[in-house]
Amino acid sequence: MRWRYKIASGVLGIGAVGVLTAVVPAGVPALGAQASMTKMAHAAPAVRPPSSKPAFDATFSGTTHLNRTTWATCYWWAGPKGCKNFPPAGQSQEYEWYLASQDRVSGGAVHLVAQRKKTIGTTKTGKRAAYGCRSGMLTTFRSFKFKYGFVQVVANIPHANGLWPALWLDAANVKSRTEIDMVESWGVSQETASFFHPATGKTSRASYRPSLTRGWRTYSLSWTSSRLRYYVGNRLVLTVKSHVPHQRMYFIADLAEYKAPTRGRCSSQLEIRSVKIWKN
Repeated sequence: MRWRYKIASGVLGIGAVGVLTAVVPAGVPALGAQASMTKMAHAAPAVRPPSSKPAFDATFSGTTHLNRTTWATCYWWAGPKGCKNFPPAGQSQEYEWYLASQDRVSGGAVHLVAQRKKTIGTTKTGKRAAYGCRSGMLTTFRSFKFKYGFVQVVANIPHANGLWPALWLDAANVKSRTEIDMVESWGVSQETASFFHPATGKTSRASYRPSLTRGWRTYSLSWTSSRLRYYVGNRLVLTVKSHVPHQRMYFIADLAEYKAPTRGRCSSQLEIRSVKIWKN
């Protein structure tokens, strides 16, 4: 997705290794349609995990509250009133402020909700600042970190100009600029695409039109010491044998507002039914 305190500029310049030519209009469900959309959340058959019992198993059925023992709702450096991912220098490419109130559990899924609403947060130096978008994110930084394994997430990812949803892994040592992007969607100038890549792997990335990642899908990542394999359903979309991370990482899901000509479209939601992780 983006490194902590890092500008993500340049990511779109990485050469794609596969492109689908079919363009499907991105339908974004209204916030009031959460329950009906969740009932339809039957993702296509997915690649098989390595064993029957995951080391980390989080679902959102039969509950109305987010399990705060399992899930943090901001980055590790954040204060109690929300957070944002700040770059080390220059201008940020994100315009949202993350709040715990934007992570809503209903209908067997957690909904990370982006809304166009004035929200008070802070700058990188801690000064009071106003943001025009509020949104939600989740991390396992406090509850679960791992080195090598198999990650499987059932999610419904929105696609629209100005949105930047992502499912990704970040370095647990909080110093490294290493990450693994299971899937992220960039919406720029009315065009959207989905990307799969390690952030440090500048020669290994796959990009697809939203048709592959539209609606409920199962996203899987096989991470070993020698390679990364990315799946959507049971389809292998990318194999990477270079720039493979060799350190503990943790899971993050977020819905950012991306710097776009329209200044983003902060009115959508990223829905997740389950997150499961098997250790190698």
